[in-house]
Amino acid sequence: MLQGIPIHPPQASSIARDVDFLHFTLTAIAVFFSVAIFLTIFYFMIRYRRRSPDERPKAIEGSVPLEVAWTVIPSLICVGLFIWASTLYFVNAKSPDGAIEVFVTGRQWMWKVQHPEGIREIN
Repeated sequence: MLQGIPIHPPQASSIARDVDFLHFTLTAIAVFFSVAIFLTIFYFMIRYRRRSPDERPKAIEGSVPLEVAWTVIPSLICVGLFIWASTLYFVNAKSPDGAIEVFVTGRQWMWKVQHPEGIREIN
């Protein structure tokens, strides 16, 4: 996916491809809705401009199905993206089988490491 375009650094982990795909999807959705909203506003700006100072538009009454649609659809998109991103996070947060738990404390100018057997080392 987009191998020739150097947008992301080389993939250095097994999950990098999935994270890149999520990032591109979020970017594409944001660009799509930004362009769609801009074009809609621009169209209505030209189509329904006031041609004389005395011209008054008719009163507009709400449309319940339209309001439900523009509330439910973005909510479903957000929930879907949240589920996708959180699933990706939990897959990444799970330590591999046979991993050793090591406690590391970062201090200014040094690292303190303690192994499960009790061995401690600095730097």
